[in-house]
Amino acid sequence: SSLGTSSDVCVASPTAWNKPMKRSASSADMQAEGEPQTEQARLEGHGDAHHGDGHHGHDHGHGHDHDMCDHHEHRPRPKLPVTVLTGYLGAGKTTLLNYLLREQRDKKLAVIENEVGEVSIDDALVEQKNTDLAGELILFDNGCVCCTIRKDLVKTLSGIAKRYADGLHLDGVLIELTGMADPAPVVQTFFVNPDVKQAFSVDNVVALVDAKHAIEKLDESQGDPEAKGTACAQIAFSSTVLVNKIDLAGEKELSDIESRVKQLNPKAEIIRCRNAVVPVEKLFNVGAFSLSKVLEEQHMDEELFSTKWVKPKMDRTVSNVGVRCTGAVSMHLFQQFLNKYLGTEEQAKDFLRIKAVLHIAGSEEKLVIQCVHMLRNQAFAAPWADGDPRENRIIFIGRGMKERRQELTEGFKECLAKPLRFAPGAEVQARVGPGEDDYANGYVMACWDETFAYRVRLLRGEEVHVPHDDPHFIIEG
Repeated sequence: SSLGTSSDVCVASPTAWNKPMKRSASSADMQAEGEPQTEQARLEGHGDAHHGDGHHGHDHGHGHDHDMCDHHEHRPRPKLPVTVLTGYLGAGKTTLLNYLLREQRDKKLAVIENEVGEVSIDDALVEQKNTDLAGELILFDNGCVCCTIRKDLVKTLSGIAKRYADGLHLDGVLIELTGMADPAPVVQTFFVNPDVKQAFSVDNVVALVDAKHAIEKLDESQGDPEAKGTACAQIAFSSTVLVNKIDLAGEKELSDIESRVKQLNPKAEIIRCRNAVVPVEKLFNVGAFSLSKVLEEQHMDEELFSTKWVKPKMDRTVSNVGVRCTGAVSMHLFQQFLNKYLGTEEQAKDFLRIKAVLHIAGSEEKLVIQCVHMLRNQAFAAPWADGDPRENRIIFIGRGMKERRQELTEGFKECLAKPLRFAPGAEVQARVGPGEDDYANGYVMACWDETFAYRVRLLRGEEVHVPHDDPHFIIEG
């Protein structure tokens, strides 16, 4: 579930914050002044409960909360443990989520996704198999349930709790936050809202850290906590920190990262991992999260945290541009497009994250792209389902993205495959060397073959693939 996010707001639930550096929380840090609001007023977005951007909150579904409470009065069941996944953009949260859903098959988990951006991508990146409860809950093949409705967190939790109270078998809840979100607002929901508190308990807050870029992100976050405080806030409010992608960093770098983590959160357990592979038993049902310990380390008042909504830390310098369109994409043109922005460290520094699910010409499978600065991970995933629209979705997240909206949108659409000049059987000359005259005669055997524009059989015997329909690669025979 999107939790009502936008490009510059973490969550639609009443907001909260935590300090990336230890300092006392004064009344000035709190959103509200004067008398505390009633729980109902806060949930309705009246009085002092505001979003981080200063606007009044949405209706938080208090009617559902009363239903939830009624069910528990009649059919009390054990509280559902909640694990929250947080971490900056590109740290590996969705990779961890997919790993957990594959590896643990003895427990049934409700999964809530908090995605930020103009175009939804993460729902396609999570490996879904069955859709028995499509529209609100999606059942995974290992028994996990994924919420995909775009509702407020409280309302979504209320729906899960009602089904749980009515007999739905669940062993816990897993919440994946957007990389731009401070986890404190989500955690606070489980302590401020009495009905949510009655049905759920926070078991673990897991922060992922990208070993390749961690020091850079933490320096930015600590250097400008008001505008870029997210990375520190995520670590400060966690109970477990996963230092991921350790194969991309040396031992000294890893030790430096762990020292920085300990400065921000001395009580957190630190686990090193590669490709977000961590023993499941270290993350679920561990009782790792202690609100009192976290608030003590951050010098925050527990009573204030449990009664007043407080302001989140967000990276306000980050924006996003999303593009959706139909039509097959030329693999060759798309790779050139990515090279233009990610070819060097200088070019890639502002592109914190690029995610895409694409329909590639010549392939019946979805191409999944995940980029963090210069680092790219792309692979063909599941085939397109019969009857599903083959829609391309790509999102660019970083600094200065909105200023590049037209450039990025038009540039991506230029990657769409055009009608080919030659049909199968046509006599052509295919380029076979670096020289201007290095062409060999042959004929077209197939069009859009394995993502290449043409497969050509040369008269001298061998077959070659032509990546793009352009005179640089192929001309009339």
